[in-house]
Amino acid sequence: MQNSKDIDNISNQLRELKKNIDRSQEYLSALEMLMVDDNNGRLKDADLAHEFKTLTNSIASVSKNIEVLEKKLYN
Repeated sequence: MQNSKDIDNISNQLRELKKNIDRSQEYLSALEMLMVDDNNGRLKDADLAHEFKTLTNSIASVSKNIEVLEKKLYN
């Protein structure tokens, strides 16, 4: 990309997106704590845990994709 104004605008949007991803990861950590049984440290619902893991992996994937976009933007 050649236009520095466009690069700056895209960079700003990616930065905001990363902030939201970070917040989402914080929420997921809180949810994970709620899903663990206090008595024995196991997950309360295996099916729910599987879906939760899928969501966690998806958000991690989005985060990695943002990093790839940033690298491509500046190269």
